[in-house]
Amino acid sequence: MGKKAEAKKELILDAAKSVFGKLGYSKATLDDIAHAIGLKKPTLYYYYKSKEVLFIEAFSQEWKDSLYRIKKIAEQEKDPRERLLRYIRSSLRYYQEIVTQHTISIQVLIETRIMFQELFKESRAKETNFYASVIKEGIANGTFIECEAERVGYSIMVVKDLIQFEEFQRAQFHNLPSIDFEKIEREVLYTVNLILEGIRVRV
Repeated sequence: MGKKAEAKKELILDAAKSVFGKLGYSKATLDDIAHAIGLKKPTLYYYYKSKEVLFIEAFSQEWKDSLYRIKKIAEQEKDPRERLLRYIRSSLRYYQEIVTQHTISIQVLIETRIMFQELFKESRAKETNFYASVIKEGIANGTFIECEAERVGYSIMVVKDLIQFEEFQRAQFHNLPSIDFEKIEREVLYTVNLILEGIRVRV
C-alpha cells in the first residue's frame, strides 16, 4: 500500500474514533464515518470491508497501550500470585469499560471474537508470556512448585477467554439486556485461583 493509501487509512481511522466515540458502536454507521471526512461509502469499503474491522483497528493501538499500562501497574505487586490476579482483574475491567462505553452489543461481541483474537495475536502472546514469567519468578522464590510455566500461562489465558465467551453466549441465548461482567470476573478469578492453588508450594 502506497503512502497516499496509508494516509487515507489514517484519516479514516481518526474519523472512526471520533464517530464511535460520539455515537457508540451500535449507533455509528459506515455512512457516518464516510460523511465525517467527505468520502463516499464505496471508497470506505475499499479500505475496510465492515464496521467491525474498522472499529477494532481504530482502537487496537489504544487497547494495546492500555494493556501495557495495566501490566506495568500489576508489576508493582511483589507477590507473584497477587500480581497475576491484579493484572487479570484490571484487564477484565478495562474490557468491560470498552464494551460499555461504546455500547457494543452481545451479538457483535460473539461475531467479532475470532477477528479480535487474530488482530490481537501478538498481544495475546505477550499476555501468555507475562503469566509465564510471573510463574517462573514464583518458582524461583518458592511461591510455586516446579511446573511448565508456559503451559500454565497459556491455560490461564484460555480460561479467561472461554469464561468470557461462555457468558456472552449465555446472555444471547437467554436474550439478556446486558453482559454480567461481575459474574465473568468472579468466575475467571475463581478458576485462575484454582490453577494457582494447584501450583502453590505447601509449607
